[in-house]
Amino acid sequence: MIKIFNVLILFLFFVSCDNLQNTDPNVKKSTTDICHKKGSQYYKQTKNFKSFDTIADCLKSGGRLPR
Repeated sequence: MIKIFNVLILFLFFVSCDNLQNTDPNVKKSTTDICHKKGSQYYKQTKNFKSFDTIADCLKSGGRLPR
């Protein structure tokens, strides 16, 4: 029983780990739903984000372009 619990805790830890996310994606959607392309002004400053392959995919997910 304890072994199953430990495996479950370990699994949850890996699932929630931030390091599993692509650290250098083509497009980052910030927590404020702004899509930042690689090379744009705030791309490197954006730390909490969801990764996308293209700007179109980011916009389709509800993101917007920076002003």
